[in-house]
Amino acid sequence: MGEAGGKGGSGGSGAGAAVSVALITVLTSLPLFLVGATSTLVNRELGWDAGDTGLLLAAYWLSSLSGAYLSRRIDTPVSAEATVGSAALVTAAALSLSAWAGDGGLVAGTAVGGLVYGYTQPHTNSLLMRRCPPSVQGFAFGLKQAAIPASTLLGSLAVPAVAVPFGWRAVFTASAAVCVVYALPGLVRRHRSSGGRRTPAAPAPPLRMNAHLLGLAVAGLCGAMVGNAIGGFLIASGVHQGMTLTWASMLAAAGSVTNIAVRLVAGVVVDRGRYAPRSLLWQLYLAGAVGTLLLAAGGGPWVTTLGGLLAFGGGWGWAGLLHYVAGAAFPGRAARATAVTQMGVSLGGATGPMLFGLLVDHAGFGAAWLALTAVGAVAAVVVRLLREPPAEAAPDTAGAPSPTTYTRK
Repeated sequence: MGEAGGKGGSGGSGAGAAVSVALITVLTSLPLFLVGATSTLVNRELGWDAGDTGLLLAAYWLSSLSGAYLSRRIDTPVSAEATVGSAALVTAAALSLSAWAGDGGLVAGTAVGGLVYGYTQPHTNSLLMRRCPPSVQGFAFGLKQAAIPASTLLGSLAVPAVAVPFGWRAVFTASAAVCVVYALPGLVRRHRSSGGRRTPAAPAPPLRMNAHLLGLAVAGLCGAMVGNAIGGFLIASGVHQGMTLTWASMLAAAGSVTNIAVRLVAGVVVDRGRYAPRSLLWQLYLAGAVGTLLLAAGGGPWVTTLGGLLAFGGGWGWAGLLHYVAGAAFPGRAARATAVTQMGVSLGGATGPMLFGLLVDHAGFGAAWLALTAVGAVAAVVVRLLREPPAEAAPDTAGAPSPTTYTRK
């Protein structure tokens, strides 16, 4: 996996690695978010409906689950840097396939994009642990995960700027070109610096499944169910509860900004030692559960606004912190550890919106938000009750405090 050694911060500030990882996270998310952003145009041309779009999004997340599983299972050591460059090229191919290969190509391209996203996430997590000093790792993970809602905003902006005047295929094609421009210079530099020879890193030590990892994966699954349902249904729910479409849309935009801010601020807070990362993690899940409870209450536009912001901030602001906690708990094996949490997140991303939609159809928005409140509360309780990682995961340095267990000052 290219993570042997495992001690974060191999020199330098790590800013280059953090920015590079954030960019590849945006690019590999595009096959998902462009489908959502252009769904109206796609459905109109292909004769699809909202159910078809939902299945397409589920295909992305299920393929992401497969990619994370492969990333954990494949023992061939591959450098994370090479994986990042190759991922951008494959994503370009997936976007092109989606645009120009007909109905089946759109399905296949979305699935390939999900596979690439799931496979690369553990590698980029490992890259952050190796290249960023411990004092900024929390922020680096927050920046990486903040790139995902940022890509949602980019996809939304691309619709009026490109898709409306030129068609939805133009957005996919332009995005594919950006992926190629990103990938080629780095791959060429790597080829020249190694004299054309492949120099993979040493394989990572084995990592057995344990209660700590399983608990974090369950929390990731629950959190992703909540977060992806919020992103997909908050506007419709707001309108149903008496908001104007403009107000509900502005709430969704404000929620996305809040989500980005929480992911970044959470990283800074744990880097400065103000909170134990795991404590902040379960408190974010709890804040999200309070938000979805307010959405379930149906108390009018202002209650919905407060609930939406809390739900976006807490119920979807935990992502960077979750992977950071998993990676820090298993030094030298961040890729293997975060592959497990990514599998949980991917499964939650696939099932959450689908189950939420079914609940809305059969019981209404109030019952659906109440169900998500229970799911978010489960995530908070699971993280709160987590036991310490097994002794084999302890950091190498004698007497060094675990990044997951320091106390609030």
